[in-house]
Amino acid sequence: MNNKNMFVDTISAINVNNGIVKMNLVAQSSEQPITDDNNPPKFDDLGQITMPLNGFLYMLSVIEGLMKDDKMKDMIQRFQAAGIIPTEQEIKKAQDK
Repeated sequence: MNNKNMFVDTISAINVNNGIVKMNLVAQSSEQPITDDNNPPKFDDLGQITMPLNGFLYMLSVIEGLMKDDKMKDMIQRFQAAGIIPTEQEIKKAQDK
C-alpha cells in the first residue's frame, strides 16, 4: 500500500457511479502567480481518490461533526471576515446567477 502524504488545494470534481466515489485532487498551478487576481486560478491535476460510497458517507459525517466544533466555527468566521473564504450569502448569490 502506498502511504504517501500529499498536499492538495481542493477537489475539482466528485463523481458517483455504481456505489464508487471518485474525487479529483488539484493544486494551484506553479506556473500562475498567486497574486494574479485578473485571471481565474489554474490547477494541476494531482490524482484521484477512489472509495466506496459508504466510506464517503462516513467521511461526510466526520466533516459534519468538525463543522459543528466551536474552534472550527470561529476559524471559518475569521477567514470569512478576512475575505479568504466566501460567506454563505456570497455562495448563495453566486449559485443564483
